[in-house]
Amino acid sequence: MKRFQFRLERVLQLRLAAERERARALGEAQMREGEARALMETCDGALRLAVAQLAGEPAGFDTAGARACLRLAVEAARQRAEEAARAHRDTVARLEQELAQYEAARQARRALEKLREKRHDQWEEELLRHEQETLDEVALRMRGAGGRTA
Repeated sequence: MKRFQFRLERVLQLRLAAERERARALGEAQMREGEARALMETCDGALRLAVAQLAGEPAGFDTAGARACLRLAVEAARQRAEEAARAHRDTVARLEQELAQYEAARQARRALEKLREKRHDQWEEELLRHEQETLDEVALRMRGAGGRTA
């Protein structure tokens, strides 16, 4: 009997390659999200520090110009923090999209693998049935020959 051959093996290999590509893209998205989160946290820390300086006690040189500069610094820090938060939200959305695409690719590959396993099991059953038929035929011949071997 011929060896096992899965006709969709090439499709399975293509789906495996697609899943690997989706996994690579997911890893990149996770890395970018982490970087965006770190930047957002840094910007939030800078904003908190600027607000604390503005709200804090005067350092002995409290002039209107110094207060105006502090307010400008707070506003700039607030804008950077908002931009970083927006960028982080975008990377989170991209991460979720990549995760969904990875899961779809994984499910597509897994479905073909299950089909391959099922077909292999059927092939093994057929092989065992064929071997049993051969053994039965040999046994019948030996019994027909009176138990003698030729």
